[in-house]
Amino acid sequence: VWGSNYFGDTKTLDVHIKRLRSKVEEDPARPKYIQTVRGLGYKLEV
Repeated sequence: VWGSNYFGDTKTLDVHIKRLRSKVEEDPARPKYIQTVRGLGYKLEV
């Protein structure tokens, strides 16, 4: 996503996903809709 020349914080995306989960998930600690796919990223389950 960021490219090889990115020098910022790589946790930016994690923070945005956490905020989205807190808004759309019943239990953000056990997400049903926004799921993490280890080694790949995230997926949206509808």
